[in-house]
Amino acid sequence: MEAIDSIFKFVGGVVVAGGGLSLLVYQIFKKFSVKWLDSKFDQRLQELKHEQQKDLEQMKYKISALLDRSVKLHQREFDVLPEAWSKINDAYWYVRSFVSALQSYPDVDRMGAAQQEEFIKNCQLQEWQKEELRKEQDKTGYYQKEIYWYKSSQADQKSRDAYTYLIKNGIFINEGLRGKLSEIHDIFWEALAEHQTNEEYGVRPRSDKKIEKLNKEGDGLMKALEREIHERLWPSSSGL
Repeated sequence: MEAIDSIFKFVGGVVVAGGGLSLLVYQIFKKFSVKWLDSKFDQRLQELKHEQQKDLEQMKYKISALLDRSVKLHQREFDVLPEAWSKINDAYWYVRSFVSALQSYPDVDRMGAAQQEEFIKNCQLQEWQKEELRKEQDKTGYYQKEIYWYKSSQADQKSRDAYTYLIKNGIFINEGLRGKLSEIHDIFWEALAEHQTNEEYGVRPRSDKKIEKLNKEGDGLMKALEREIHERLWPSSSGL
């Protein structure tokens, strides 16, 4: 800017002096100023283009990073969701059957000796329980009591597996589905706890509020959840 001021002062002095020289200086100055302005404009334009290019590159990088993260999250969800559903479904139906009032047990006492031995050998009791069963007079009663706690332990394990998996991987499942998975788990877990308490403490009359809730609401919630998970994994808009 100091150079420009000096030029203007010089030109001003020449113009004041007058004569043909002033016209010549004016033409020279005009030509010079136009080139100078063009140069400055081009320079500034290049600077703006460079800044704009930098902004565009940064924007492209951010968009690419967001898309990459989104793809990875969706892929993780598609890996996690079927497994979460499988574990919840397995635990639900096991507990549903376990707490049902309709239970059937084999009449061990009415079996012939060979059939009885084969049954005891292949049943799900521990070896020490099998030995006790062989010695029992009321084999049917003993078997019913001991197999109850075996099935109870299995129900506990399946329920815990489903819950633990959901807790560990729930961040990859959208909030709505995660909440519904937790809801159905709470319903059958509370029914299981109620059933175990009745058996352990010989509650009479038996508490059945939680079990009734499972019987009335459980199947409908599971079917609705299954449909929603299926739509999540196979959206109709995909055209598949």
